[in-house]
Amino acid sequence: MTTAERGNLDAALRAAGHAPAGLPGTEEPMRLSDAVDVDLWAAPLFNTLPIRRLGLRTAPAGHARTILAALVFVPSLVVVPAEQTYTVLGDGRVRYSSSTFTAELTLDAEGYVTHYPGLATTS
Repeated sequence: MTTAERGNLDAALRAAGHAPAGLPGTEEPMRLSDAVDVDLWAAPLFNTLPIRRLGLRTAPAGHARTILAALVFVPSLVVVPAEQTYTVLGDGRVRYSSSTFTAELTLDAEGYVTHYPGLATTS
């Protein structure tokens, strides 16, 4: 399978009397200035980045860290700041929460997410 981009969205918008769309991203880039991690919406591998960076795989149960991530929505590529909390549950499990969403993630021995309910499971 291959993908390709055809056409010129900005030219089409201008021809229709609208402002150009410009590049996707954020209208307020300074809101992302404290974000260290990036999270691609619905991609569990990106939860692995802060889990490994913060050493949560070997942290004691109950240990929690809150980060600010640059969350990239797909397919729009809109980028927003997202506060995310990772709480160690023990036995290779970490609770991920952001806003009103919570999921219990399962990690392998190296801290990679191997199970994200409703999104992914590796075998």
